Amino acid sequence: MNNNNDLLDIKSLSSYGIHGALGLLMGIGVGYIAFYMITILNSVSSLDLIGVSFAFASLIIYGLFGLYIGYVFGRQKKSSVASIKYATAGIVGGFVSGFLLFGEYIKIYGLLDPLLVTLVFVGPILGFPKIKNIVIMTISCISGAVLGYGLNLYAQNIVVYVNSTWTGGGLYALIIGIILTLFEIGIAGASIAFGMYFIERTAYTVREIPRFLKITRGAGIILAFIIIFAYASLFLGVAKYATTDVSIDISSADGNATVFVPVILEDGIVMKMYGNPAISGYSKAEIIDTDHGKAFKISGSGPIGIKMNQTGGWLAHDQEAEEKFVNGFTLSTSNTTRFGEIHDPVDVWIYSKEDGAMFSISIKRDNGWGRDMRISTQRNEKLIRGWQVVRLSVGSMMYD
Repeated sequence: MNNNNDLLDIKSLSSYGIHGALGLLMGIGVGYIAFYMITILNSVSSLDLIGVSFAFASLIIYGLFGLYIGYVFGRQKKSSVASIKYATAGIVGGFVSGFLLFGEYIKIYGLLDPLLVTLVFVGPILGFPKIKNIVIMTISCISGAVLGYGLNLYAQNIVVYVNSTWTGGGLYALIIGIILTLFEIGIAGASIAFGMYFIERTAYTVREIPRFLKITRGAGIILAFIIIFAYASLFLGVAKYATTDVSIDISSADGNATVFVPVILEDGIVMKMYGNPAISGYSKAEIIDTDHGKAFKISGSGPIGIKMNQTGGWLAHDQEAEEKFVNGFTLSTSNTTRFGEIHDPVDVWIYSKEDGAMFSISIKRDNGWGRDMRISTQRNEKLIRGWQVVRLSVGSMMYD
């Protein structure tokens, strides 16, 4: 192959990638609007039609993609064939993905996860009936899904980091999220188109796109931007690092107080924040061992306030981490476990060296993704000398 052909092939491949990205973006814009409309109707009629919804959305997404690719790279009389093939692949992929989701064999966490899952199943259909073409299209579609999903995780990590740690980082996170989501779609669309290039070997030519397809492409891309913007805005509302906050207040009529309070244990280990508490008032605090388990010994005079905070890792796409954060912790002087499933008060052991010390504690566990758990004294408790049982209220709220 000579240099001119090399240059021609590179130009053709580049053109396929660009138009593949545009075609998929167009299809997603129209297809996801249809999907959300079906979802709204489902919620009204209380019908679970997730498989049908996926299939219908996939028909639109891949049908428009095929129609666009057919016009741009194939002879126009072949555009209908391409559209039928892509639409068929979309329906089958949508039904398979819907079945897997309905049976809880897979979990959908993000905006484009359904598309990427569907993409895994469309390759063999797009390459049918030639074995070589089936292999090429399967590789290209799965590669697009894997690369897109990888970028999805990477993008969400960046967005969560910026949203959690930067002052006023919400706007930057929104912009980053939109840009990387567009790249994610582009990678998937380009990957499918690359596969079509290798089975069709169509050289790059300038071809006029019909007016109706130009209008559809423009409208689809605008709708895709709107969907991505709306999703990214909602995502930023809850997507932050998991945090644990503890606040303790102690006071005594005679000025002196020594109190042992429970500490939070994760995997049986005291959380690191207890080693560096923010203390107001004349007091000191340390972790000690007692007959009821480890405790936080606080001693001092006057009003004593202690605040602690610890930021955890990112929990998206990790059910085990989510379960561990919600239920994988205990209070050291209590026998209660699985706090995330409790809605009734629980008892903990508290020790006071003096009579009459006033005590309150508030624990907040926020998983960063819309779930807020709180454990606290029901009122400002008046302690007696020695060990005693104090009742704490437990509550959990979901925002997602």
